Amino acid sequence: MSATAFEMHMARTGGVEVLRGREVALPPPGPGEARVAIEAAGVAFADIVMRTGFYPGVKAPVTPGYDFVGRIEALGTGVEGFAVGQRVAALTVTGSYATRRNVDARLLVAAPEDAPAEALVAGVLNGLTAWQMFHRVAGSLTGEWVLVHGAAGGVGGLLLDLARLAGVRAIGTASSGKKTEVEAKGGVHLDYRAEAVAARAFEISGGGVVAAFDHVGGAHLKTASLAALRDGGTAVLYGGYDATKGGKARPGAMLKMLLADRLSALKLFSGSRGVVGYNVTSWRNARPEAYRQDLAEVLRLIGEGAIQPTIAKVLPLREAGEAQALLQSAKLAGKIVLKP
Repeated sequence: MSATAFEMHMARTGGVEVLRGREVALPPPGPGEARVAIEAAGVAFADIVMRTGFYPGVKAPVTPGYDFVGRIEALGTGVEGFAVGQRVAALTVTGSYATRRNVDARLLVAAPEDAPAEALVAGVLNGLTAWQMFHRVAGSLTGEWVLVHGAAGGVGGLLLDLARLAGVRAIGTASSGKKTEVEAKGGVHLDYRAEAVAARAFEISGGGVVAAFDHVGGAHLKTASLAALRDGGTAVLYGGYDATKGGKARPGAMLKMLLADRLSALKLFSGSRGVVGYNVTSWRNARPEAYRQDLAEVLRLIGEGAIQPTIAKVLPLREAGEAQALLQSAKLAGKIVLKP
């Protein structure tokens, strides 16, 4: 049975004004698909990069929306393990700034019934990223120290939560105005604007951290992450914020990032240090079972209250442009969520 949906679509790239609401007709879900009524969609920095035309593999016209939480309305043929009315979540990359949508059922994960939709959706892109980097990539152990850059952000805050749960001590970089948020999650606050990050992290940890989670890239990876590692440590790069700051390509920063990518393999070898890149979509596609297992675990922890994503603001779906503008401003701590 077909249905109608409202979505915030962009016919071209540009500023927030290109996000326009429109009604669309949805066909019945095809084989292997489910139609989901969306309760909440997350707003991601990747959405902004898409809007400005610099996200690899995504071109306008497109409806943004990296993730959602919702309820299944209809199932296509061949879908097993799900039922109409069931609450689900998914990492979709595009298409979730909508009231409902058809989606590949292989992306769906069952979501807790009682938790608020905005908390659950904050655990999809952000929570899955934090979980896989912390547990599968870095593998930090109880009693060790880690360095979390952007610790008041959506991913950074959840990294602090996961560290606390695992008995791992965390240093979190953030502006002075976000010190309270970092300390509330058990992190040791480090003001990146006023302090030499790597030197202070080395001092606080008593000899260096075992992992540094870096969303900035470029020279920052060397000076603020690799330089803070102890022997046997790993720097995890999961973004290039500096090159697309404000959602716009910055050629100078991109060039610096490329030049800074040249690392000494011998130096890394001698200290048993490592640098690894992490991309949540690549992991989802290459290791789909790990994607489902890990996302289910993150959602369970949120449902039980063991980890608590910070929600910066909840806005109506029609205000997607304002939501992206707020995210670009970097003035809020936590996740911005859209609700139909």
